[in-house]
Amino acid sequence: MADKKKIGNNEGNAIDEATLLRYLDGTMPPDQQHKLEALMDTDPFLSDAIEGLAEVRDQEQLRIITAQLNNQLKKLTEKRRARRGRNKLTDHWGWIFVLVVLLLVVLGWLVIHMLLRR
Repeated sequence: MADKKKIGNNEGNAIDEATLLRYLDGTMPPDQQHKLEALMDTDPFLSDAIEGLAEVRDQEQLRIITAQLNNQLKKLTEKRRARRGRNKLTDHWGWIFVLVVLLLVVLGWLVIHMLLRR
């Protein structure tokens, strides 16, 4: 179950918990270690997470912290998705703007129509 948890962003740069723990233990093969370090250069959240976790020595505490990081990352990405996916017209200020513009158009039409009748 721990292998399915991911740390990192959602752009294909997420690493699983077991890989992270192998990196921190020093049991990761050098080629994979270099790939992970290159990934850390492009992902500041991942870099900060690994840097902080490297200071923790207790394996059980590491697992707890990585689980907390996963939860925080999930909440953060859900908030970003919600903001990105929100339609601007569903915002009440968007609707007020549309109504004001329509009111001005109607008033403009009425004024022009009255001027042409004279």
